[in-house]
Amino acid sequence: MTISALSYVRLEMRDPSEWQRFGEQVLGFAGRPAENCAVRGTLCLAMDAMPFRYLIEPGDADRFAAAGWECADADAYGHVVGALQEAGALVRLGTDVEAGSRGAADLAFGVDPSGNAFELCHGRTSNDASFNSPIDGLRFVTGAMGLGHAVLPAPEFAATDAFYRDVLGFGVSDELTLPPPAEGAPEQRIHFLHADNPRHHSVGLCNFPAPNGVVHLMAEVDSLDNVGACLDRAKAAEAPIVASLGRHLNDGMVSFYMLAPGGIPIEYGYDGRQFDWSVFEPTRSTVGDIWGHEYNFPG
Repeated sequence: MTISALSYVRLEMRDPSEWQRFGEQVLGFAGRPAENCAVRGTLCLAMDAMPFRYLIEPGDADRFAAAGWECADADAYGHVVGALQEAGALVRLGTDVEAGSRGAADLAFGVDPSGNAFELCHGRTSNDASFNSPIDGLRFVTGAMGLGHAVLPAPEFAATDAFYRDVLGFGVSDELTLPPPAEGAPEQRIHFLHADNPRHHSVGLCNFPAPNGVVHLMAEVDSLDNVGACLDRAKAAEAPIVASLGRHLNDGMVSFYMLAPGGIPIEYGYDGRQFDWSVFEPTRSTVGDIWGHEYNFPG
């Protein structure tokens, strides 16, 4: 296995300050200065002692820009870069300045068979300052498991699934098949893939589209009360709640889903199961939830 975690994500927003307010006041992220960034107006949001987990850049449209995948060390990074070159998926290597803006030793840019842009890095180091959420007592489950997970649209489903497994080195956790959402539509398929950490999945691949480039991003907190308190804050901020509180079957997460600024879906949860991959047997599911999670996504 070569990818260790989802280290960060990049978003482009017409109004980055709106996302910063939401990130701080609703999600409980901490704003930090954007260092060495070539794009004026870039904002950083932290979930722990890392320099940032969310990089918010100004853009012409509101969209998910890229996932930042981290390798454990320079050898693993070099291996994946070579695999990307062989697969024709390496866009370019990053400059020293670009790597520095991610707080990383090296950086590369790639694209998967469904057109999802991603970045590859290694050597990200923690800030000297400890993490202090604007929400008193809030802590996120991150560390070596990264910021959480990203579920991505994969219209080229088979090729994209093979790419994440064979080129990037993810392992399969669960293959979920659901009935068609409407008459005449294809069945829904989501493959959940894990990185080299105990989190059930760091990436999910879906065979249906996502208007802003991401099906959802997940943040995990350390208590059920923190999930409930965030639900109250989201409602007070009039953020659309697009899935009610519920527990997933495959990873056990108790969570709800909301729309952040720019229409970016966020899953906010607690109690995700952790796994020993040396003894794990991949599963195939036909049900997504044990209870709850009444979905109401726009479109």
